Amino acid sequence: MVARQTGDDKLVCIQQLRSQLEEYPPFQDEYLERFLIARSWNVEAAKMQLVASLEWRKENGIDVYPVADGKNNLPVLYPVRGYKSLPDQNLTAQPGVSEAVLRIYRYMGGSCLHKVDKDGCPIYIERLGYHKAKDLAKHTTAEEIYHYHVGCNEFLHRVVMQDCSAAAGRVINRETVIFDCTGMGWHQFHMPAIQLIRTIADVDQKYYPETLNKLFLVNAPGAFVYVWKLVKGWLDPGTISKIKILGSDYKQELLDQIPAENLPTFLGGTCECDHVSGGCVPSQVLKNTEPVVPGQANEQVVTAYNSDIMDRAKTNPDYRGACRFGID
Repeated sequence: MVARQTGDDKLVCIQQLRSQLEEYPPFQDEYLERFLIARSWNVEAAKMQLVASLEWRKENGIDVYPVADGKNNLPVLYPVRGYKSLPDQNLTAQPGVSEAVLRIYRYMGGSCLHKVDKDGCPIYIERLGYHKAKDLAKHTTAEEIYHYHVGCNEFLHRVVMQDCSAAAGRVINRETVIFDCTGMGWHQFHMPAIQLIRTIADVDQKYYPETLNKLFLVNAPGAFVYVWKLVKGWLDPGTISKIKILGSDYKQELLDQIPAENLPTFLGGTCECDHVSGGCVPSQVLKNTEPVVPGQANEQVVTAYNSDIMDRAKTNPDYRGACRFGID
């Protein structure tokens, strides 16, 4: 069970947590609340997780990880649609993106940050059922997946959620996720590939807690229940409570959460994004957009960006977007 708190109880817990973090910069209430919710409002456990997260960020240089913010001319790491701070665009083999990112993208069924839901949260859509799971596990490493996911997370929080917060006039710190399982079969249930999913889940739950608004798994086949039993064991109870597993009768569930004009037609909405290659969710696997072929300007490193960009970001704030992460 996920612990529930009244408004007064929440404030008391937030104040108690803040009093135990006097050696750190002052944090926004909502940032502290995320860790408290993740740890069922246990102040000591929340402090331990928050401090571990801060140490992880410091030791791994996460605060200086470069992000594309529409001003610094850095290429995005995955397609984006519908945000004011940067134009609609796709991941391409632009100079600066590492070869590892382009290789990972080659085997993904398609993904995109696509507009906002009725809560003002950014929507992430992934065509999970079209992933080339075995190729992804064979031709990429857990370290490359880790760095790619961290780069995408930092972009989401420092750029896209800042954009959404400005549009909503309040703090937006969660995303709504749609995993489309169309095309999924037993070939997808590949244990090494599933372990890569665990790498992502571990990063999110340890260092980016309570950043999920809702998650919809749609067109889920009957066989998915076997994978779900495994994956469910890796997830916090609070995360599990936000997940809905739906078959083919999912349209109204999505429309209850997302305006039709912000939902792709293949998911029951009216959006097509026909002004950009690949439409709402470009896919190398489905070949609905131009192939992305690495060149000499895409370095073979495990990080999401080339080493020169990673180095420049350490000293140049222009490469880092709004890197405050809950600090007042």
